[in-house]
This record gives sequence, structure tokens and C-alpha cells, in this order.
Amino acid sequence: MEELPEKIVKKLKEVPNAVKRLIYQQKILNHRLIFSINSGRTGSGYLAKLLGTAEEVTGYHEKQPAIIGDYLRMIENQPYERSFNKRRFKSIAIQNELLSFSDNQIYCETNHMFIKTFFDVILRDFNHANIQVITLRRNLAQTLKSCIELDFFSPGRKSWTLWFSSPNAVTSAIPCIDSDENLDQYDLCIAYLIDIEARGNRFRQDYPHIKNYQVRLENFQDYDYIESLFTKLTITPTKATQEIYCQKINSKNQKKERRQKKVDIVYCQERINQYIDKAKRMGIILPPNFSNSDENNPLI
Repeated sequence: MEELPEKIVKKLKEVPNAVKRLIYQQKILNHRLIFSINSGRTGSGYLAKLLGTAEEVTGYHEKQPAIIGDYLRMIENQPYERSFNKRRFKSIAIQNELLSFSDNQIYCETNHMFIKTFFDVILRDFNHANIQVITLRRNLAQTLKSCIELDFFSPGRKSWTLWFSSPNAVTSAIPCIDSDENLDQYDLCIAYLIDIEARGNRFRQDYPHIKNYQVRLENFQDYDYIESLFTKLTITPTKATQEIYCQKINSKNQKKERRQKKVDIVYCQERINQYIDKAKRMGIILPPNFSNSDENNPLI
């Protein structure tokens, strides 16, 4: 974009963002955006750092403003369209952010709230051709173990309800085996994880034209895998990319140590299998990636 005279630039700084968004609407729409579909506890923070090392990318994990808490309750208790305007401030905040971006700079946010509370406002306000989505998965038993060790989905710790949606939400993508109050900590977490997978499938079905790349956390230990992902995203790795790929991924180990809650991975797998068996007996059609006791299943 051609540089403006200094006087005009100074005046524009005084213009309200709402006016700037109108003036620079085309600039905003021309920017590429990368988001992630994930459940949380799958390495989304690491993914943001990794993609942020690319020459063109500004990477965020959970960029403010956060659409959590009350906004999460909205999408649990009513259809998306009912709360759309109340949640649209997230899209406006990203548009304001893009006003300061250089022309080829890419906005990336790997927030697990995307698929729950703000994907719809993004898709309404931005050019679909410039949106890329990364579906980030991790071994399901490991994800469950991580959540339980942090005491998520526990009746004794309510802060998790700020971020994690009920599997019985009005907007959920799959039936749950029972109401929340009748599920223990493990089943509630498993039901949530399955719902996120189902939400991702629904997103891909509803928006097949949006580029979607499915990746696994475990594969980020392989630099060739990272290079392949960067190639698909058409972003340029840097020296920082090479340096970060071998760093420790799990940033919440210290929190888990402080809680001193140790969870058996074998037990986690048993609980997953039990949940899946019960869901099948109830006639619930599970996402294709979920098949009980299948050693070839990358999710399980």
C-alpha cells in the first residue's frame, strides 16, 4: 500500500477505529487469518508460538478480548444467532488489530474458544478465501489425563467453567450420554472432548470451502512435519522456527505438580472405551475418528 503523507497519517491517528475500519475495509479483508479448532490441553499455546516464528505471522494463543464465561453460557443456552451481536466485539477487535498490520502480515490465533464462541462472527466479517483453520489433535487419553490432573471438570473447582462448554449445550454437535449433573469428572470431560471433535466435523461440513489442515501435537517433534505444515499454510520458517520445535510443549507441568494429582493413563483409556461403548449402545453416532479399542486410531 502506498505510503501516506505524514500530516495525513497524524490526522488518521485521531480518527475513531470505527471510521478507520470503513476507510480501510479492503485492507482488513485482504489480510490472511489462521485459527485453530482444538479442545484445549492439546498444545495450542505451543502452536501459536510455532506459527509466530514464521516470517509473515503474528501469533497469539488467547488474544484479548476473551469470549469466555458469560459468552460461553450464551452459546450453551441458546442458538448461535441469538447472541451473535453480543459476541461480535471479538471480530471488531481483530479488525482493529489489523489496522496496524503491514500488508502481508498474517493474524494467527490458536484459541480453543474459536470453535465454541466466535467462529461464526469471524466467518461473517472476513473473507473466507483468506481464512485458514488448523484442527489440532492430541492422543485422547493424554488429553483426558492432562485435564483431570489440572482438576478440570471437577465439582470442587468451578473456574474451568469459564472456558469449557457443557457437552449438553444447545449448540453441541453430538448427544451426550446423560445430563451434566449425572456425569462424573471423567465422563464429563470425555463428553466434552467428543463434542469438540463433533463441532470440528460440523464446521468442516458447513464450510467445506475454507482451507482446513488436520495436525497432531505428537508430530511436532519432527521438523520435517513442521516444514510440511508451513508449506501448506504458505508461510516462511525462520531460524526461530528451528529453535522452537524441540522445546518442551506442555506449559502447565508446574501447575499439575503443585496440585499433586497423578492420573493413570491406562485408566483414562479404560474410561474412554467405557464411554464410547455406552454411547454406541444408546445409538449415538460418534465422530468417525472415535472407534473403541482401535490401536490404529490416532485419537485413541
